[in-house]
Amino acid sequence: MSATPVAGEINRKTTRRVSDIRADPGSFRDPRGRIFHAGEKVYRTVTESGAEDYEFVRDSGLIERLQGDARVIASTAVAKDVLGEHSAGARYVLEHPRLPFISYPYEWPFPALKVAALHHLDIHLAALAAGVTLSDASAYNIQFLGVQPVFIDLLSFRRYREGEMWSGHRQFCEQFLNPLLLRAKLGVAHNAWYRGAQEGITTGELHRMLPWTKKLSRNMLLHVVAQSAFQRSAVPSGQSKLAMEFQFPLQKYQRMLTKMRDWIDSLEPAGTGKTVWQD
Repeated sequence: MSATPVAGEINRKTTRRVSDIRADPGSFRDPRGRIFHAGEKVYRTVTESGAEDYEFVRDSGLIERLQGDARVIASTAVAKDVLGEHSAGARYVLEHPRLPFISYPYEWPFPALKVAALHHLDIHLAALAAGVTLSDASAYNIQFLGVQPVFIDLLSFRRYREGEMWSGHRQFCEQFLNPLLLRAKLGVAHNAWYRGAQEGITTGELHRMLPWTKKLSRNMLLHVVAQSAFQRSAVPSGQSKLAMEFQFPLQKYQRMLTKMRDWIDSLEPAGTGKTVWQD
């Protein structure tokens, strides 16, 4: 992975033919930017709507530190003309190294999904310490270089606002925590279910499956029982009434993520008796 460039550095590239450039179909939903492929090159645009947060995060030094120890994918600012007309509306264009292999969370075994969940929480905790947070908690933002997880979505980083709750809590539970709990508490592999419901396993579904004896720990009450109740009281915007009214101090936010990390780190798969391959 290449070293992080000095903030603001621009590498000049030769303009490519428009026919050589294709937009990544998976990145169309983000108004802050989009991914493009040009031969072996991978580019990310940062639009006007995402520029302010991008500049704040870049200038905080967070990305440089995380890229320095390969926890976040490397990026280099390049001239916008590398994308020709595709750079319309972009304030910045970044070049990323192409990953040799792309995998998806529904393909990962329990240990890989667990490592990815811990990596996501570590990135978020490092971000909060720098006055930054993550706008989502998608498991698809993690890829692997060999066995090492790497966070790939720079535009998930944005300025932290004092008192805000974890906006990605529900998504983290559905895409990381609940699949892990399915295996750890019930001995059921997550892969087939996750593949058929690629946004993850909902907390309500997991809550209905778990016997009451497995819901009595503090973590299960907070992240499964209470989360399921909050989702049932959701308002049309998708946020619970509690999330709209409650102010969440930064220290409590950080403790929540740290305790979540410790809990996930302790999870082990159940129902892993001898298999044909072991024999």
